[in-house]
Amino acid sequence: MSDSQEIFWTAGFLNERFPAPVSPLGWSVIGTLFEQYALREPLRYMGYPEADKIPATRLFNGHPYSNVLIFQIIYNPFPDALLPADAVRYFPGGDMSWRTRAPYPRSILNPRFLLALIFHVARDPINVSPFNYWQWQRLARRFDERVAPLHARLDRAATNAEILAVVRDTNRLHVELLKIHRWSLTYADIFYKLLARLAAEDAQALISQVPNLTQVVNRELRALAQLAAELSVPLDSVEQMRAALQDPRRREFAEALEKFLREHGHRSFTLDLARPTFRDDPSQFLPLLSQADAPSAFVPAWQTTRAQVRRRLPRSQRIFFDVVLAFARRYAQLRENQRYYWQKSLAVSRRAYLLLAARENFGDAPQDIFYATAEEIEGFVSAQSHRPALRAQIQLRRKQYQTFQREYLESPSRAYPSFLRGDIPLDLDRLPQDGIWQGRGVSPGQASGAVRIILDARDLGQVAPGEILVAPSTDPGWTPVFGRVAGLVLERGGVLAHGAIVAREYHLPAVAGIPNITRELSDGDWVQVDGTRGVIRKIKKIGSSSPAA
Repeated sequence: MSDSQEIFWTAGFLNERFPAPVSPLGWSVIGTLFEQYALREPLRYMGYPEADKIPATRLFNGHPYSNVLIFQIIYNPFPDALLPADAVRYFPGGDMSWRTRAPYPRSILNPRFLLALIFHVARDPINVSPFNYWQWQRLARRFDERVAPLHARLDRAATNAEILAVVRDTNRLHVELLKIHRWSLTYADIFYKLLARLAAEDAQALISQVPNLTQVVNRELRALAQLAAELSVPLDSVEQMRAALQDPRRREFAEALEKFLREHGHRSFTLDLARPTFRDDPSQFLPLLSQADAPSAFVPAWQTTRAQVRRRLPRSQRIFFDVVLAFARRYAQLRENQRYYWQKSLAVSRRAYLLLAARENFGDAPQDIFYATAEEIEGFVSAQSHRPALRAQIQLRRKQYQTFQREYLESPSRAYPSFLRGDIPLDLDRLPQDGIWQGRGVSPGQASGAVRIILDARDLGQVAPGEILVAPSTDPGWTPVFGRVAGLVLERGGVLAHGAIVAREYHLPAVAGIPNITRELSDGDWVQVDGTRGVIRKIKKIGSSSPAA
């Protein structure tokens, strides 16, 4: 609960990482890291005197929120030219003037602010600089070498203490990644904003076709799907698939599937530890196999757009444009790749906790451990806590979580409002005018088609070719279906959200930032998506021909 009914809370940023209610264990691990390294530490860098005291995060009906005041303070010193476009997600009504009301710093010349900034930048100059990606390259090169021994230690762990030691060491790896990732996100925002000032509407096309690991996973899923079709492997259920793979004639697919899971099985549809990885539950990505179509082959090369933009810029700005574009593309790539790597270490944490659950009786099933917090688990294992009381608490939380999950699936926007004042949702919904909704264009182009509303990744198999996918948000794991849909509409996110980045690779018109759109539209409605202007228009389908306005 909030400490004050006057605090404003935003779901921005977190509602893309945790689209559905988050488990107590998942939040106690990720939420603690997020609060310390994404919220409080930037305040410390700025010298804010209340950095360690200000209420920073909370859960409301199982959904995470951050204090709006923190974003007011962080964005207050930003000049307008560098203010990230996606920052509108953090302020009620998208009103950027909120940042000017921050109590600190009153001026960028504030001595406390300047001295704190100089001190912290001097301690970590490369990571804080635009060359932050050097730090990431160093970590990425040895990331697998550090994850593999953690799994090996779990393989031979004979005691609870050994498992908990792996948990602690894995948390250190999480911290190391996040300390780099937070600056990568900052520079992704800054360089895209500069690029947009130079290239206007062409900015989105200029950061498309950026090689990343999400594309690699999607290509390998397409190859698996093609092989399954060639060998007539049924994909309706894991049981049918496994039974079919007993046939020696399908050995090639079995080997390819095992290779895919060995390399990418750590992927999940969310950062929540309670959600199984692809390896833990292959049934999750079976719909992706049947839906994994290739991107359109008729996408203009980004280099063509680059040449066009350079020609219309004054000569004095062209070198600056080239530098900004190079950084913007590099950080768009990191945006995808860092999530991929983080899920590798999160998969270690999940496995470690499930091993503890197999050794200790936390509840009716091993998965009940996800309804305890990390601190409670340590106390339970060391017998410092009253075990029957914690088991009863776990049962209560499990029922609460199931209620929150049901409410979310019934109405995502109502269950997870974008902003709160204390415990009261702020009613900031923009009502459609004559069947028109205004959002943020995040991938250019226009498309029309029938609406398909998807609230959970397990339902992606329902998506038909040519439909408009409408969802609260999307995870990188959803993106294999982008090759078959005509357009994308999201309640949340911005131009650098994972769904937006991959939508541009698929030349898929996309609009984000339309609250309640999953409730205001229904399956089968015909809509037109304008990803350039950020407009959704409800239209009529005439007979069996293509829809017309």
